[in-house]
Amino acid sequence: MNVFQHLDELKDSDGVGNDAIGLANVFKNLGYRTHFITRLPRKGIPLESHFHLVDSFDFPTHSKDIHILHYGGSGYPYTLFQNLPGTKILRFHNITPAKFYQHTTTEDIYNAMEKFESLSFLELASLSIFCDSVWCDSQFNYDTLSMYHFRNPYILPICKQYQLVRNLNETTETNYSISFVGRYSPQKKWEDIIEFFSVWIKEFPEAHCYCIGSVIGAFDGYYSRLTNIVRNLKLEGKVHFLTGKSDLEVLSILKQSSAFVSMSEHEGFCLPILEAFGVGIPVFAYAAGAIPGTMREGGIQFRKKDYQSLLHLIKESLSSENRKNEIIQTQYKALDYYNHFPFVETISGILNSGIK
Repeated sequence: MNVFQHLDELKDSDGVGNDAIGLANVFKNLGYRTHFITRLPRKGIPLESHFHLVDSFDFPTHSKDIHILHYGGSGYPYTLFQNLPGTKILRFHNITPAKFYQHTTTEDIYNAMEKFESLSFLELASLSIFCDSVWCDSQFNYDTLSMYHFRNPYILPICKQYQLVRNLNETTETNYSISFVGRYSPQKKWEDIIEFFSVWIKEFPEAHCYCIGSVIGAFDGYYSRLTNIVRNLKLEGKVHFLTGKSDLEVLSILKQSSAFVSMSEHEGFCLPILEAFGVGIPVFAYAAGAIPGTMREGGIQFRKKDYQSLLHLIKESLSSENRKNEIIQTQYKALDYYNHFPFVETISGILNSGIK
């Protein structure tokens, strides 16, 4: 038996890539031969799976095969996925609303994102007709698809094991630096992090702000806007845009921070929050999108971007070693849920229930 995962590109560092690799391992444990069908060639560490390109796919397939389409919006030519024999599963990750690109990028980019959003939801309507099941990685994404009446809907978190650094007994000096990880795209609200840091640094002049991410070519205008905000606020040398970092380098930078702060207003899951949980630094996140569900009872959520109130909240949490450790313990508890999630048993049960 074969399982084919369809996606635009298999990356090692993003949520979709982590999920696809994790699912491949689950299906191997279930006795399947694992394949990836991508539009772009694989660039990353070698994996024990077969790789195919959409345009040249010619591997023999069977009605007992399983096909999983990782979907985060229009782009992947899903006709192949639709026409190949076998069970069809949509793995839904999220679609970013175009409204976040208005007034933050160019008019052309905003118009393109409006078309992208409309086309993506039209594709979802089509996919709902022939897919045998949909697996959402969060309740937020599950709710997004509720209007489409997909058959056999399930919620399965991103399939990944998280590293835990249990160092609560070590008392370390707090440097009051903050960090966030994500693409430099408007829905992440990097400008809000920078503006909050301009307030934070008045209280803690030695602090730094580590903005760890990747620049997307189409959104160069947004990245330039961020660098202009840093210049206007005279934060050069204090706000650091760090790109091209490996997973290990990202974790190392997070360990140098005293807190992880998320201002993002649209997340389908938000993998970096869980990675920060594992590093053992307190996480403070704006409660939007899938973030409340992803965090479970871990970390601290806030519902208003009142920078002075947020400053006091974080300052009080970091100033008390007991309070800080209490927060970190809640984060470890949340990670325990994900690290012990019974993916093999759950997916086996779904398949054995007959999802066609």
